[in-house]
Amino acid sequence: MTDDRPSKLLILSGPVGVGKTTVGHELSGRLAQLAMPHTFVDLDALAQTFPRPGGDPFGSGLALRNLTAVWSNGRAAGAKILIVARVVETADDVAAIERAVALAPAMICQLRASEQVLVDRVARREIGAGLARHRKRALELARSLAASGPADVTVETDQRALADIVDDVLRRSGLVSG
Repeated sequence: MTDDRPSKLLILSGPVGVGKTTVGHELSGRLAQLAMPHTFVDLDALAQTFPRPGGDPFGSGLALRNLTAVWSNGRAAGAKILIVARVVETADDVAAIERAVALAPAMICQLRASEQVLVDRVARREIGAGLARHRKRALELARSLAASGPADVTVETDQRALADIVDDVLRRSGLVSG
C-alpha cells in the first residue's frame, strides 16, 4: 500500500543558542514515538566540510546539495515529514530550502529566547575563540529575527521544559492535532 499523504517541511529557525538542534532532536524522538515517518536534519552539520567549495565560504550551497540527497534518501525510506534546523533570516533563505527538497510551502517555527538566556546558553555551549563571535551573532540574530524574520509560528523557550516546547511546536505547526 502506498502512502499518498503530502510531505511536509518544518523549519526550526531562531538565533544562535536558542535550541533549534535540541528541539529538533526531541521532536524527532516524539514523532518516532507517534510512528510518524520523518527525517530531521541540522542543516549546519551538512556544511561541515573542509575545504569548502570555492565561492561557498559558509558552505550554504554545499549544505543545500547535501540536504537534497538526505531528503531523497529519507523519502525512499518512507519519511513524510522533513524537519530542518537552520537560521532563516529571509524569504530567500526559506525558498532555497524549499527548492532543495522540492517541498513548499515550508512551515517556519521561530524559536525565541530572551537575550540573557541566549548569552547564557552560548556560554555553556561554546568554548575558546568562538565564544565572543557566537555571543555577538546570537544577539544580532535575536533582534533581527524578532523584527523581520520569517515565521508562521513563534515559540518561546525561556524557562520552559524541552517537552513543553516540543508539545507547543507539534501543536502549533499542525504536525499533530490537539
